[in-house]
Amino acid sequence: MKGVINYGSFVSIAQLTDIHLFADINRSLVGIKTDFSFQEVLKQVKRTLPQVDLLLLTGDLTQDGSIESYGRLRQSLNDFGIHAYCLAGNHDDIPLMKAHLPSEYVHLSRSIDVGKWRILLLSSVVVDAVHGYLSDEELLYLEKNLSAYPDRPTLIAFHHPAVPLGSQWIDRICLENQDEFWAICDHHPQIEIVLNGHAHQAFDQIHETPHNSIRCLVTPSTCIQFEPQNDKFQIDHQPPGFRHLRLYPNGVMETDVHRLKVDSFQPDLAAVGY
Repeated sequence: MKGVINYGSFVSIAQLTDIHLFADINRSLVGIKTDFSFQEVLKQVKRTLPQVDLLLLTGDLTQDGSIESYGRLRQSLNDFGIHAYCLAGNHDDIPLMKAHLPSEYVHLSRSIDVGKWRILLLSSVVVDAVHGYLSDEELLYLEKNLSAYPDRPTLIAFHHPAVPLGSQWIDRICLENQDEFWAICDHHPQIEIVLNGHAHQAFDQIHETPHNSIRCLVTPSTCIQFEPQNDKFQIDHQPPGFRHLRLYPNGVMETDVHRLKVDSFQPDLAAVGY
């Protein structure tokens, strides 16, 4: 991270996910202009959080994987003026991300050290697929990093949820090799949080492994939402939002979800499906 950040009693992180920008700034996803809703969420971050140390963007940054959408995202994050760390989702074009996103305030780092905490950013993207998978390379990277820093409270972030969410259709397109991932996590008690996007909904659950207990979080999209606990695909009327995380030096984490006003961002259920 460039510069020196003077952390207070906690590290303050705003997680934004599933932004789905288009090359055309006026394009809508199920009736919501994704560029406009993203800008409104950024404004909400500034209005509601007195302290923001970094932004964490957990995939599906664009809907169409276009150079124009990545360029506009980069400009928005540079204008925001807080260091932003981005990872890919299934809608993203990773080569274009690498070519057009990095800048003074936008990073594609694999790990971040903030205060006493360590954040590991993995890629769960399978090219030309909707579901997620952590490759052998990603799992090896995870194992090596966890083994190298056993005393640092750790947050692991990637796009696809690592636990079932209770909806058959979304659970079929989450992380495919969950057992392999949790087998590694089971032996590293410093892991406090696994943070994901992809599901366009809020989710908060403790996942128990034989030797570990880890909090799993999923965060609403900055545009459209999916109805939780529904076995069939259904758009939800909940408005766009983001997650605020407060990471304390002793490994404690507090979190809450902030949303825009309901009436401002209602999906068009008659529009073409997602």
